Amino acid sequence: MPAEDPHPSTDAAATGDTVLARVRPAGRAVRVAITAVVLALVTATTFWGADDFFPFAPFKMYSFSKELDGWAGSTRVEAVNEEGERFSLTERITGFRRAELEGQKSRFIDDPDLLRYIAEAYENTNPGKPEIVTVEIIERRYRLEDGYQTGEVVEVVEATWTREEDA
Repeated sequence: MPAEDPHPSTDAAATGDTVLARVRPAGRAVRVAITAVVLALVTATTFWGADDFFPFAPFKMYSFSKELDGWAGSTRVEAVNEEGERFSLTERITGFRRAELEGQKSRFIDDPDLLRYIAEAYENTNPGKPEIVTVEIIERRYRLEDGYQTGEVVEVVEATWTREEDA
C-alpha cells in the first residue's frame, strides 16, 4: 500500500480541487475578537465620533444635506510674495491637500499665525522663489435658489497672516 502524502494540498493543486484549511480554536477566537473590536469601534464612533477617528469614523461630512436655498462655499488659500504677486497655494506647491486645510480651517481662523506654516512649506518646496509675505484663507460663497446658483457671489477673507518685518 503506498504511503499517504503528508501534504494533500499538492494533490489538490494538481487536480484543481479546492482544499480548505481547518482553523484552530485559538485562531478562530482571535478572528472573532478582532471582528468584535472593529464592530464596537465602528458602532461607537458612529454615535460619538468625529471624522478624525478614521477609519472608524462616521464620515459626518456625507451624513447630511444642505438646504437648496442659501449659500454654498468654496475655500481657497492665496499668498502674496515680496514682489506683490498674488497666487493660489495648491497641494503641488505646498504639499498640503485642500481637504487638510479645509478640515483645519477653524483652527486657522482662531489662530491666523498658523498660516505661517503654509508659507514655510511653500518656501521649503520652492527655494529660490520670492518669499511669501501674506497668506489668506478666502471663501467664495455662491447664493443658491432651489439648488441653482443665482449669480450672486461674495468673497470673504476668513483669516490672514502677514510676515513681520525684521527689526
